[in-house]
Amino acid sequence: MTAAAVATPCRGFMWAVGFVGAALLGFEITLMRVLLVSSYHHFAFLVITAALLGFGASGSALLLLRPWLIKRANGVLFALTLATAALIPVAAALAACIPADAVLLPSVFWQQIGYWLLYWVLLSIPFFVGASVIGLALMITGRAVARVYAANLIGSAAGAIFAPMAMYCVPPQWLAVLMGAIALVGALGMLPPFRPRRLIALVATFAATAAVLWLAPPHIRTDQFKDAAHLERLRRQGTAEQITERFGPRAVISAYSSDAFHDLPFVSIKGEPPTLTAVIIDGHRAGSLLNIGSAEEAGVVDHTLMAFPYGLAPERPAVLLLGEIGGGNVWLATRQAASTIDVVQPHKALYALMRGPLREHGGLVFDRPGVSTTAAQPRHFVEHTAKHYDLIQLVTLESLATGASGLRGLGQDYLVTVEGITACFNRLSERGMLVVSRGIQTPPRDNVKLLATFVEVLRRAGVGSPSRHVVVVRDYLGVCTLVRKSPWTEEDIERVRHLCREHQLTPVWFEGIRPEELNHPDQLPEAPDGVGDLYHYAARQLFSSASDRFLDEWVFDVRPPTDHRPFFYNFCRLSAIRALKQAFGDTWMTRAELGLLFVVFAIVLASAVGGVLILTPLCWSSEARAQTRKCVTVGYFASIGLGYLILEMTYLSRLTHLIGDPVL
Repeated sequence: MTAAAVATPCRGFMWAVGFVGAALLGFEITLMRVLLVSSYHHFAFLVITAALLGFGASGSALLLLRPWLIKRANGVLFALTLATAALIPVAAALAACIPADAVLLPSVFWQQIGYWLLYWVLLSIPFFVGASVIGLALMITGRAVARVYAANLIGSAAGAIFAPMAMYCVPPQWLAVLMGAIALVGALGMLPPFRPRRLIALVATFAATAAVLWLAPPHIRTDQFKDAAHLERLRRQGTAEQITERFGPRAVISAYSSDAFHDLPFVSIKGEPPTLTAVIIDGHRAGSLLNIGSAEEAGVVDHTLMAFPYGLAPERPAVLLLGEIGGGNVWLATRQAASTIDVVQPHKALYALMRGPLREHGGLVFDRPGVSTTAAQPRHFVEHTAKHYDLIQLVTLESLATGASGLRGLGQDYLVTVEGITACFNRLSERGMLVVSRGIQTPPRDNVKLLATFVEVLRRAGVGSPSRHVVVVRDYLGVCTLVRKSPWTEEDIERVRHLCREHQLTPVWFEGIRPEELNHPDQLPEAPDGVGDLYHYAARQLFSSASDRFLDEWVFDVRPPTDHRPFFYNFCRLSAIRALKQAFGDTWMTRAELGLLFVVFAIVLASAVGGVLILTPLCWSSEARAQTRKCVTVGYFASIGLGYLILEMTYLSRLTHLIGDPVL
């Protein structure tokens, strides 16, 4: 196209390109923050595909409408910039009204899939319109195209930096409004003098958007199955009270109190917990603060499964609590006369809340003598500390079940990989123990995967008989696994037997365990060979030469995760779906791990929608049909896009490990 055929770019269009680029990148990042709060995962792949779908479809639309757009480029550019400013907050507000839940129950499966599809398409619209601003500017600039591209890149980089900074002072539900305001600033730069119509259009767009947001204020619809949604229902009923809330780029942290809260993890029926304060991080129950002021009042923690390892630890042990949130394990270590207690978890704001609004609700436990707190990723801490510990507790894994239909399998956890556990193992003293307590599942998955990971760590460390370094016990709620650097002696094993009788625990594994000790007093379904329960059967197989075959044949994927595949919570094995259907009928989906299935479905859906909205319109373009070597052109640009995405997703994964947060 000749220069004469191209409209002269209007004043301030570079300004608009820069601010629209900033708004779109900021919106993309804030969507991940919102999804972390509203659902079970940041769904980075969902957000990125929505953005790229919008960008790709805009390119097809610009090509089809090119002759018409070129003649009216300046007015259309201004209108698209205004539309971007309005659509970012409006689309986010409308998306929050869609009842899309991550727990896909069989009775509403296709309904929920439809909601997620609507959610995804709706969020693609602002990216479609905003990308049209950038694409149209590139079309009309002629030789100055490099300047437009530079303005877009600079704006995008600024938006990527600004969005996390804004999260410190702007609630997550208002972030989309802020990004829309940034795009509106881009439209302001395109206002020419003595052109009242554009000013009127800008004021009208601002007023209409403000009216919509006033009538329907921005909010985050929390998945109805998340803990935060349950606590909000209790608050509305008057049976719970929200004490405080903090927000930032790493997390939204809130705390609720109620006289009805007594659910301390893994406490036996002997203990009656005092009232608790529930700590919620991004909508998940992260911990429980005991509303007490002294160790004497914390006697209930002696009846938890986590108390068992202290009976096998050295006197006055040095304790490391990785991922401790609520303080219950700090009280336990205090009552067990620990010499030092180091607490490591990544949320600096949480410590500020404990020493501020939550101090009178049990937060003072973190300021007790001998307790040291560090705000860091647990994996980063154990890799860089020089200190050795007698007991390292993986508190971050203490929960009753994976939950959320396996959608946690989409999340990465670099602490619970072979390399992460090895780093913990290297921080143990000579008789130190690595300890984790996790809920019972049927069929077993989490604890089997943990044991497989520990066995792999021991083998890589050159341990000839890993079975002599492991003790596993359980009750009716959870399984406690202990791994020690030095082998358990016969004297130690007798001590294990005594503690099992004292705490009424069921032995699962230790060297020399006897058949009559198995599956008693708490019974679970028997092993296939009739010896003990399924947990004992898994331990025997993992310690044997048939461990690889066992890992291949188990109904869930329980192979040890590594830094190359840091998905501890992903248990999905596609080959097991048929067996689950046969075993559980129409309810098989409640037992399946849907994380991988969700990704596979998203790939198929994105490919189909992308093909329809990006490639199909080109069939109607005479200019595109006239081009030669179409396959070469499509392959060339597809390869560039695929290479870019592979790099983006790879770096997103690696930087999440280094920084500890997908948003940052």
